[in-house]
Amino acid sequence: EWIDLGQSGYAGLVELLDEAFEPKAIAESLDGAVTKAVQGVLVEHGYVDKDYRSTLYGYYAKKGRAYRRDCVRLHFFDGDVTYDSDRVDFVCQDGHPGHHYFGYMVLRPTMTATRGRSVLAPGIFSEAGGLVIQSESQVNVLGHTLSVWGFPSMAQPTDIAVCAHVSCWAVLRYYSENFSQYREHLIGEMARLASPFDPGGLVPALGLNVSEAERVFQAAGCFPLVVWKDDEVDEDPGFNAQLLAYLESGFPLFVAICPDHAAVVVGCNWRVGSSSVEGRLSHVWEQVEGLLMVDDNTLPYTRVPLTSESETDGSARYSATEFDAFIVALPEKIHFPADAVDELTPHLAATLREGFGVAEEGLQVQRYFMTTVSELRRDGRSRESQLGGALVQLLMELDSARYVWVVEFCSPSQWRSGQVTARAIIDASASRGDPIPTLLLHDERLAIMFDRDAGTTGHRSRLLQRDQGLPLPRIDLNLEQVGRA
Repeated sequence: EWIDLGQSGYAGLVELLDEAFEPKAIAESLDGAVTKAVQGVLVEHGYVDKDYRSTLYGYYAKKGRAYRRDCVRLHFFDGDVTYDSDRVDFVCQDGHPGHHYFGYMVLRPTMTATRGRSVLAPGIFSEAGGLVIQSESQVNVLGHTLSVWGFPSMAQPTDIAVCAHVSCWAVLRYYSENFSQYREHLIGEMARLASPFDPGGLVPALGLNVSEAERVFQAAGCFPLVVWKDDEVDEDPGFNAQLLAYLESGFPLFVAICPDHAAVVVGCNWRVGSSSVEGRLSHVWEQVEGLLMVDDNTLPYTRVPLTSESETDGSARYSATEFDAFIVALPEKIHFPADAVDELTPHLAATLREGFGVAEEGLQVQRYFMTTVSELRRDGRSRESQLGGALVQLLMELDSARYVWVVEFCSPSQWRSGQVTARAIIDASASRGDPIPTLLLHDERLAIMFDRDAGTTGHRSRLLQRDQGLPLPRIDLNLEQVGRA
């Protein structure tokens, strides 16, 4: 069935769905958060949802009340798509309904908290903006294969799974859709993964603590790293810097929020211009205006301010100052954590200042993130005219494991224009005690390559022979800009 939002609005859901799907609450939430870019909704009845079934057979089917086995799936389109009920097909002038598709939302027949597995484009939400971790998700409907870029989300079922279970599920579902080494885990499995023994069936959930959430990621084949905030201060610069570093590396972060909540950090938005650093060294966290969250209590991509004072309209339920800890589920062979990079950056800055002659202003803003060598090389090749042939050649010749840290230094004015003064490439498989974890250090004119097999003295230098005055571009690899629909 088709809902023309221009005629009936989301109230049309109330007429088409029975109360088991909580259509009135769903309609109100969509009406308040989704932009007018969405003009039509296809209501797919009788949808078999694997996540709901994973809870139905192990929990809801054992209750005295009879629960339906089927779900409803909503598909969101722009105004260029309509529906022909006689042909049971979309009507689209260009013949490609997938070009006008904004994603889907499953509704569970559970009477409350019915918003199930969903992937929705961030551009249709009025709050969403900036940079967000996104992946492609495909669905099949009416014989068409449709694709949407977004991040998985759902509301907590409230009885067998709460916010921490859903946050673990969201991270793992993103991993399974993007990386072949991770299998798909259903929401019904979260409680079992968190337990050190098989509980023998689904039981009402009382929540997960950080160590139990860590166990979920371990059981799923990840290598989780837990970072705790200093509980004696509201602002912990080291904690914030690590959070942003892993986020910019493309890892969604499970965040424990005081007093008893959990959500997933999936994006951020930068300040307009840049904040003043007043002649001192600063981390790029100071250029962040807010974070974007996938929170089971709201629709996805909720904007969260850094502090409660920075929220002008008071609409946020919490701020980043209330984060207690985060978990980053790392892949194998990453042994050099973000705090080790943070300890190394002053030494890199000193080398650039004393050995390269880089001015202090060009080292004021420091940023670091992780990526793969293949992605780094792909980016370098695509911008060879800006980087210069010699620097691109050095990137192609890097002798490294799969993952590397990229450290960038720039001035406040360079940050505003997307440029950097200098850059270092660090082997992410190095150990904390490695005397030379750095592979490459360069500014606009000179590069030093370190021979890590030769100890602390093994290195060679090379003039880059770039066009004089041509700035180095900033690297942005892992987060996608939200495109307003």
